[in-house]
Parts: sequence; structure tokens; C-alpha cells
Amino acid sequence: MLEKGMPMLQYYVEKVNDLKHLKALKKAIVDLLPEFIAGCLILWINRYIKWDSIDQVGLLFCQLYPLFLIAAYGYHYAHDAQCSVVEIITYDMSFMLLFSYLGNVSLLEGCLPVLFFTFILNSFLYVSSKVPSIKGVLPQGAGDYLHRILLLCLNFVIMAVIIYCGISIYPMLFMLINGIYSVINSIYGILVVVLITVFFWSTGMHGVAFISTLLRPFWLQMLMLNMSNLLGNQSPLYIGTEPFYQWFVWIGGSGTTLGLVILMRYFSKSNHLRTLGKASIKSGWVNINEQIIFGTPIVMNKVMMIPFFLAPCLCAIVSYIWILPHSLLYPSFLSPWVFPFLLGGFISSGGTLKILMLLIVLFIISITVYLPFFIYYDKQLKKSEETGGAACIMQE
Repeated sequence: MLEKGMPMLQYYVEKVNDLKHLKALKKAIVDLLPEFIAGCLILWINRYIKWDSIDQVGLLFCQLYPLFLIAAYGYHYAHDAQCSVVEIITYDMSFMLLFSYLGNVSLLEGCLPVLFFTFILNSFLYVSSKVPSIKGVLPQGAGDYLHRILLLCLNFVIMAVIIYCGISIYPMLFMLINGIYSVINSIYGILVVVLITVFFWSTGMHGVAFISTLLRPFWLQMLMLNMSNLLGNQSPLYIGTEPFYQWFVWIGGSGTTLGLVILMRYFSKSNHLRTLGKASIKSGWVNINEQIIFGTPIVMNKVMMIPFFLAPCLCAIVSYIWILPHSLLYPSFLSPWVFPFLLGGFISSGGTLKILMLLIVLFIISITVYLPFFIYYDKQLKKSEETGGAACIMQE
């Protein structure tokens, strides 16, 4: 039944990923992530150097990051919609600044609501850009010039109307987005995200790619608010940021498979799993596990799908309970996703011994959860290899 529903599910996933505004926003965030990560590493190092000027620059960056985000989004939207890149970026940045000023809205706190209104603005700008110029009444040069002036006036009127309407409903939208933050930040929301992600992976689709399209704007906003508070000598607000999943749930990649890789590499009796473990051990330490997901295989594997779901859920629950009482341990820094989990988790939560202890516990959980299923599956493969029934499962 699941296999029959997969084409329809994949169709709708592709439709969501191809939405122009979400696609442009996803590309914008990906473009800016290296700069964010580099800045986070500098700020993290400065926690030990304690140079106030660097913290002030970091705080300024947190306040201005919505402008960088809106500019990058405008660039990609204009490119995909085949509009003028300069015009769209100018309109979008002007809109955000005007909305913030006229509505007395903080750039950082109001980033996502204003971004939503920017989506609406760009949709209208795209339609207005298709309005044909009047031909035959004036000479071509004069007609084109007048057309651009009239179009500019029309776009400013559209912008003014959206700002006026947006300011009136902003409080309601702000409350709605704060409610989304609360859901995402709760243990129930975190577990739903984990289950959806591993479900997509278990069916052969890239779970992180789909879920990040929808949630990464919220994760990044929550992270920037955490960082802003931390730099302002206040407590961070959110646990459920993207680094929480990266370093405290996906140990070795989606499905928390590093424990499985260790078991394959050092304890497998079947040639298939032992060979796969040797090939995957290095990539496992840097959180790349497509070889494991598709080579074991975990996809559509009724035995290995159980720990694939169970291990990340247990890690999420343990991490949440461990971190919740200590707000200064909330993940507030981005670090490169290819870092080994001990280093990445250590950096993301400020660098304390408590976090290192937690990461070691999570690694043990990963091994423990996969162990009985690994033993059972390894015996099956060993027996099958001895009888010649599955000479090369990786090619099936």
C-alpha cells in the first residue's frame, strides 16, 4: 500500500519544493549559510577571548541579517521569475525598511512576518512587470520611458497598500508565527519533525531536503534570536533550532546511523555489511550516510527501519530533557555540518563539559538501539551469503 502511494507523495513533495517563493528563499539561505557559519565560529571563539567589539559587530549582524536574507531572496526570485534583479532587490529591501519604520517593527523579530508580505509584494510586482507598454501614441523612446515611470508609480502604490494592510494584521500574524515557534520548540514538535524526516528517508526520498524547505526559515530565525540574546547577555529562548537536530539527533546522519556504522565496521560477520561498514566509516564521522541508507539497505527494510525511527527519537528526547533546564546550553551557534559530532555539538551549545557528556551518551544510545536489529539482520545476510541466495545485495 505504501509503495502504491509513493508516486503521489513524491509528486506533492516536488510541487512544494518547486514553489517559487520557497525555492528562492531556500536558495537564499543556502547562499548565506557559509557567512553565517564563519561568523558563528568567530563569535564562539570570542567567548574565550572576550573582545567586546567582536560581540558588538555580531549583535549588529544579527539585527541586520533580515536585510541580507531579503536581498538574497530577491535575487533568486527575480532570477527564477525572469524579472529585473536590481529592481526586485531594491523593492524588497525598501519594503522591509519602510514596513519596519512605519509599523515600529524590529527587523530581527519581524523578519518572517515581513518576509511573508514580501512574497505577496513580489507576486504583484511580477504581474505588473507583464503590463504591456502603449505603442503608437508616442515615439518608441518616449513611450518606453513613460511606461517605466507609470509602472514605477503603480508599484509604489501596490507597496503602500500592502504596507498599510500588513501593519493592520501584523500583530495577528506575529502571534501566529510565535505559535509556530512554540510548536517547533516543543518536544512534540521536534519528534514530529524527526519522524517525518526519517519517514521520507525510509521511502527513498531526501527527508532533510523536504523538511528544511519548510522549516529552515523558522530554524534560522530562532537561532538568530538565540544568538542575539546571548550576545546581549540574556538567556537564549529556543532549543529546537537546526543545530539541535544536526548534533543531538542526527548522530552520523539522518536516522542516527553512526552506531550502526561502527557495528558494521567492527562486528559484522556478513561480507556485505562488513564491506559497507569499511566504506562508510569515514563518511559516517562527518555525517554523510547515504551509503548506509541505500546500501544496507534501510529503505523499505522492515527490520532496519525500526531502529532508524527509534534511535533519533530517543536521542531527541534525552537531549531535550538534558538541555532544557540549562538555557545557556541551548544550541545558538552554527557550525559546519561536516564536523565530527563531538566537535559540532560542542561548538553549537557554547562548549561545555555537560554537552560532551551528552554527546557520548547519545553515541552509546545509537549503538545500543541498533545492536539487536543489526545482529538479527547480519545473521540473515550471513546465512544468505553462505547459501548463495544474496551474493550482492547492494546491486538489488
